Amino acid sequence: MAGVLIRMKLAVLRNSMTGGAAAWMITGGVLGLLSAAATIALTFTGRGVRGDLLACALAIWTLGWVAGPLLGGSAVLRGDHFALVPISRRRLATGLLGAAFAGVTTLVTAVAFTSLIAYGLRLGARAALTAVSAATLLLIFVVLLSRVAHTLLGTVARSRTGAAITGVLLGGLLTATQSGWMVVVGLVSSDVLDDGFPTGFSTVLRAVPSGWGVVAVEAAGQGDSVRAAGALAGLAGLIALLWLAFVASLGRPRRRRLTIRGSAHGGAPARGVFAGPTGAVFRKELRTWFRDPQQWTAVALPVSWALLTVLLPLTFDAWLQLPWVAPAIALFAIPSLGNLYGRDGTALWLTLTTASQRADVRGRQWAYLVVVGPIAVVLGIGFTLWSGHLWTWPWIAATVPALLGGGAGLIAYASVAAMVPGPDAHQRPDNPLERADTTGPAQVLFWLGLLPAVPAFAVVLLGEWLDSTALRWAGAPVGLATGIALAWWLGHAAVTRLTARGPEMLSHLRTGHAPAATEPAPGPAPAPAPGQGERPAGATVASLVGGTLLLFPQGLVPLVFLLAGVDAKVWFLAMYLPVGWGLALAALCTLTGALLLARAVRLLRGKPQRAQPTSPPPK
Repeated sequence: MAGVLIRMKLAVLRNSMTGGAAAWMITGGVLGLLSAAATIALTFTGRGVRGDLLACALAIWTLGWVAGPLLGGSAVLRGDHFALVPISRRRLATGLLGAAFAGVTTLVTAVAFTSLIAYGLRLGARAALTAVSAATLLLIFVVLLSRVAHTLLGTVARSRTGAAITGVLLGGLLTATQSGWMVVVGLVSSDVLDDGFPTGFSTVLRAVPSGWGVVAVEAAGQGDSVRAAGALAGLAGLIALLWLAFVASLGRPRRRRLTIRGSAHGGAPARGVFAGPTGAVFRKELRTWFRDPQQWTAVALPVSWALLTVLLPLTFDAWLQLPWVAPAIALFAIPSLGNLYGRDGTALWLTLTTASQRADVRGRQWAYLVVVGPIAVVLGIGFTLWSGHLWTWPWIAATVPALLGGGAGLIAYASVAAMVPGPDAHQRPDNPLERADTTGPAQVLFWLGLLPAVPAFAVVLLGEWLDSTALRWAGAPVGLATGIALAWWLGHAAVTRLTARGPEMLSHLRTGHAPAATEPAPGPAPAPAPGQGERPAGATVASLVGGTLLLFPQGLVPLVFLLAGVDAKVWFLAMYLPVGWGLALAALCTLTGALLLARAVRLLRGKPQRAQPTSPPPK
């Protein structure tokens, strides 16, 4: 059974190695091997801190396996795929576990865990032999832990509270991925590499299961065979418990539906802005926002990401980022909520048959502003007062209205123009984490979301240059006007496109495939014009990654820091140069990053439909 499932998984992976999926898999594999090499390199650091650093690295690898489902890293083969196959759960679990070891992620992790063997070789032959067993057991442990965590997280995320917790966990993982370098800089700049971690932290790293392999290797190197055997036996015992949990999770799932209790009566008729078709959509959306677990995840994600992003620099005793929590929430809410129609599935037919496209778009925009706006404003005011940097008020007052209004327009238009089909609400899988893959559109939306704040930001920046208080505060009405204009204009564009392309969108939602724009002409397929055809996946990924790194971390952030006189070098290259050269380099990085992202947007557009060759018409 294991051999059959391994071959099945390899076939799935082989057939999925096309286009962007292949590029992402190759890129992830290369980055993973680099991380594995860095883990092995930790065993060659100072003699007194090798064990501490290695235990910390292994804990990070273990957390990565646990958090994999949050990043969409669900198993290729799942137990529910074989629910109707007449096979025992134990045999099926054996096959699925064997298939789990056939993959790039497992191979990369196995390479990283050879760091235990390298560490053992430095402690003696007995420690090296113990390290082989420890690395093997640790690899089995993390694979089983990931499968069990996938099932557990899916179960928790079915409730609204669990969905919010899932969003918080995902926000924390994204923050660690993009801003974890701050912790690395803090470690390098401190005495950790010379003196090791504090005693308490070092003890915790070895007490958790990911550190038991280090404990076994160190004990074997010191001749303490009992302690080494105990650590290995503990890992084996945990593997046995996880195995039993994994086998139990393969039972036939019982679908539990969330019961919403509420009044079925409309009560008093709605008045004012809540009346009419737009008000009806607005009220429906508010109920959806507060009742749908998927929406709770989508709201908790930008809030947790923004909070953790501005709080993490406190490890450097840097308080400047705290006031920017409101713009951060308004910005990240755009990619998190930019697939409204894909989330609803084929419910779009009701909007099309009632010809209520305008009311539907406008009602969704109002609901977005009512839910996201107060959260951003309240946290922005509180964190700005807490930070003590009251000089940031003009910047916050200018950018937040622009980002909120621009976001209301962007999510409406992106939900129509870049819709990613998802299952209907009644057909969603048991695991809510397995939903439409919006990674590509979300990355584009994140960087497009910065554009609405540019006019207001420029006005405040001009006021800083000219030292004009009136001009600084003029950014607030400019931001408000920009937000209102973009919300109306992009909303109008969404209504127009939804009216014109509604049937095609509904077909896309029903089948999962975008219909061809035109019917192919009879006769042989014409040769594609130069520059057309398949999208170069590698170029798309390179443009997204390169543009992201150049535009924000190496462009806009150091540009603002240099203009504001902030002395925070960390990894901003422009901060290490004289002010004039630094400004020039930051401006160049900003321009280059914007051009690369514009190129990525062009490449991410839909592939041109190639006409299928047909036989010539009979003469």
